[in-house]
Amino acid sequence: MTPLGHLALGLISGRTLEYETTALRLCLLATFLPDIIDKPMFAIGVSITGHTVGHSVLTFCGISILLISVSRLRFLIPILPGYGSHIIADLIVAYPEFLTNYFWPVLPQRPTPDDPVIQYWIDYATSITGVIELIPIVVALWIIFIDGYIPVTNTTTESSDIES
Repeated sequence: MTPLGHLALGLISGRTLEYETTALRLCLLATFLPDIIDKPMFAIGVSITGHTVGHSVLTFCGISILLISVSRLRFLIPILPGYGSHIIADLIVAYPEFLTNYFWPVLPQRPTPDDPVIQYWIDYATSITGVIELIPIVVALWIIFIDGYIPVTNTTTESSDIES
């Protein structure tokens, strides 16, 4: 899935959970967390794919348990929908032979296709999964523009009462 698709899913999750501004920002930032962890490791040769530690369902479960269990970390719970939506979205578009990468370290890593990057994205954009990715992007745009979704802040203002 593309970064825009991941952001769209994060926004949909944040709106569904009625997150305020800070929580929504954490949720949206977390949509990139798996790639921030895995892509540099792949680039420097630590792993044979860009989908291991950060994309692992087991890593996500461990982080979830940690955030829920440790009271001082509970303010970070809004990262879970963003992080989780990234993994779920990638699982949906992953080729079946690469699903093992999402269960690292229990299952072995499998290298992902080594097509040239531009050709990979052209092939993805014209595939059924690339076309399906447009659905959450359109929904996110609807949330932003048509529905007028603007997350509320923690402080209340009386300016709307004064203007009316």
